[in-house]
Amino acid sequence: MKKVILLFAISILSFLNLPAQPNPDESRVTVDATGEVLVPADRIHFRVNITQFKQDAREAFQLHKEQEKYLSELLLDEGIADSNITANPISISHVRRYSNTDQSGYETQQQVMIVMNDVTQFESMQIKLIENGFTNFSGSFSAANLDDASDQALQKAVEEARRKADLLAEAAGKQITDVVTINYHSSRPYASRSGNMEMVAYDAGSGSLLQFERTIPVRENVSMQFRID
Repeated sequence: MKKVILLFAISILSFLNLPAQPNPDESRVTVDATGEVLVPADRIHFRVNITQFKQDAREAFQLHKEQEKYLSELLLDEGIADSNITANPISISHVRRYSNTDQSGYETQQQVMIVMNDVTQFESMQIKLIENGFTNFSGSFSAANLDDASDQALQKAVEEARRKADLLAEAAGKQITDVVTINYHSSRPYASRSGNMEMVAYDAGSGSLLQFERTIPVRENVSMQFRID
């Protein structure tokens, strides 16, 4: 008898701890919304790929080290802080190149990531790299205050979701009574509107698009479910 009473008590407690089931007659609406904030681009993420291809592995490695040395000295001369430089280790592999002449040899690879807080340094560094045998590099705009912009964009997204929900409820002759769920996934941007800028040699006396104001769109997305009555 005690066992039956105990089982009955456990069943009652389990029932009391069950989550509340939604009312099938309850009306809900789900709204997706995006918030966007434009921030000035005040820095550049600069990627430099050091690579050499020679039939002799020692020669390829030696030429690679010469370019690596030049880039290190250039960054010191430009006053780039150590904390703004990230370099991968050198890799070397045997490759076969298929072209008019079938060649096989050794290719080195190394990527260097540089954060430039002074955008005006960007073009002069490109020219110096091209003049010293660098042909593989690219850059993209970024900003220092992306965290603040992301918070503002998220707030705008929530406000936009609520505005749309109010509009839908009003059109249906109802009103929003509560927020049921909020789903959020960050989509932090690091590129400008125009995307990545592939670097090529150009006339140093020509104009530059970098003279114009640059902004980065920071967007955040939410999906919110509202209860309506």
